[in-house]
Amino acid sequence: MNAGIIAAGHGSRLRGLGAGVPKPLFPVAGRPLIHWVALGLRAAGTRSVTLLLNSSGDAVRAYLEREPHGLDWTFLRQDTASSWESFRLVSRTLAQGSEEFLLSTVDALVPPAETARFAREAAAAPRPDAALALTRFVEDEKPLWADLDPDGRVSALGPGAVRRDAVTCGVYYLTRGAAAVMPEAAAYGRLRDYWAALLAGGRTVRGVLLSDTVDLDRAEDLPAAERMASCFDA
Repeated sequence: MNAGIIAAGHGSRLRGLGAGVPKPLFPVAGRPLIHWVALGLRAAGTRSVTLLLNSSGDAVRAYLEREPHGLDWTFLRQDTASSWESFRLVSRTLAQGSEEFLLSTVDALVPPAETARFAREAAAAPRPDAALALTRFVEDEKPLWADLDPDGRVSALGPGAVRRDAVTCGVYYLTRGAAAVMPEAAAYGRLRDYWAALLAGGRTVRGVLLSDTVDLDRAEDLPAAERMASCFDA
């Protein structure tokens, strides 16, 4: 299964620690952040990755051309206005050559075995339109809560989630069919608005509950990220 990584943000809240290092190259447990994301996608059977970088991402591309991590890379370069626009661009690019695919944000630290399990369970029959990786480890400032039905289907997101069973953690599964009917880039200001609309439109969204994951978005997240990544097989 092909995959995409969204790395178009500027990592502004990590700048005090990284001395100008692009977020994908921010060191975690002695390795660049994107190393750990690539490790997880490779564990899931991915061999081809489409990476979205902003106009300041040349150093990231140079790093991956030196150390491709056993993956074939396609690079997109664009300064996007929102997380939704970034997600849309990568999804529609992948859908040109894939019936189904994985996507990850570059700051989603997930144990590689769990990324592999997500890929298997997300695509299992009957195949859904889309799937969200979920966790009960909540450390995000603004978590996107989800309610899960007994059959693993996401029944509510965000303000509509009553039970708050788990939160999204930055890894996604999408089909070509879902990507084909995505609205324009200006339709939403945030990625979470797209997922809420997908549910409201009657699309089948599966939720796959993973173990602990870390979204490395702030300096306060670094200790947990270091502890987690140090347990991965680099």
